[in-house]
Amino acid sequence: MVGGAYEPLSRMEVSDTDFAELSRPERKPGPGTDVGGEVDEALSMFWYRSILRNGCDTPEIDPDWGIHVNADALVEWSAGIATAMERDGVVNAPRVSLDLAFIFGFDHCFFHHCVDSQIALHMLRMFEAGQPLADLRYNHRNACERLHALMPVPQWWFDIEECLANAHVARDPTRLGGLREAFLRYRLLPQPLDGSRGPWALWEQAAMDPSAFRALSYMLWLQHLRGEVDPLGILPELENIMEIGGEDEAFNKFIDLVLEASKDQSGNSDGGSVHDWILNNQDVPILHAFGGFNEGIFRRLDVPIWFHGGHGPEMMRRYDMQQGEWPYGTIERLYSHFRTSEVGSDWDDPFSPDDDDFELSP
Repeated sequence: MVGGAYEPLSRMEVSDTDFAELSRPERKPGPGTDVGGEVDEALSMFWYRSILRNGCDTPEIDPDWGIHVNADALVEWSAGIATAMERDGVVNAPRVSLDLAFIFGFDHCFFHHCVDSQIALHMLRMFEAGQPLADLRYNHRNACERLHALMPVPQWWFDIEECLANAHVARDPTRLGGLREAFLRYRLLPQPLDGSRGPWALWEQAAMDPSAFRALSYMLWLQHLRGEVDPLGILPELENIMEIGGEDEAFNKFIDLVLEASKDQSGNSDGGSVHDWILNNQDVPILHAFGGFNEGIFRRLDVPIWFHGGHGPEMMRRYDMQQGEWPYGTIERLYSHFRTSEVGSDWDDPFSPDDDDFELSP
């Protein structure tokens, strides 16, 4: 050690907490930081901030990237859920409702992180190949923000990333999907095809049908790459259906039209164009421009969580991966409240491949 004597670690007064603090970056937003939120009521206290800054000639990391949470709004929203849970007889409803609301918003935003990571990698590949750095992600989100501001029907439904994010929660590989009925009962997950909640309510078919999830993911890639919200050209047919059968019928058939438009127009029953098919790491052909959004290394990446508002410090302690129970203890606690039976083992492991039966009664 230069400029001072070396002191053995055993004689230094350093706690485990000190080392944890050294390795963990600050997650409290600075004064004056903008507070956002998604349009859907269950996600109005959550928003995701992209990894790369927009408007730069060379790649720059946004130091505030990650999942942002308005902690005060989350506490207020979860209090309403707690009231409904108490009517249902759920024990310790305030704590359970907060965990349920947080884990839903987190996993929804984690899908945005998976998409953002894939798009950022593509932007970096293009830049390294000598292309100007394109603001693919920023341009796409701006187009979607305009749709949310006006909510034009049927154009509003074309923000399919929100549909896929909710479908991701319902079919999550870590088996958050096992809580789907609780998400539905307490209005976190919209009732399927509830037109008042727009693209967030299109989740069911994408969650239940892998081909629908693939087709929508393919369309999401094309939206970014082409800079269009309707790269498959289904809007005229959708408007025609709406004119004849009404808005509800058009909403019901939206994903079917995406599936049909994703098929190979030359008659190949596999669907898509030849150059749209790539092999994943299991040598299985998938219909995506550069791979899907629900598999790969992004599922295991640590994503920063930023808490805004007066309840922020409390939320930081509650959902701290290094010192708290998040995420495993939180998920297990939720399962313990909504489980009625176990399948395949004497002890419940919420991360095992076995599926479980759930009901809404505690």
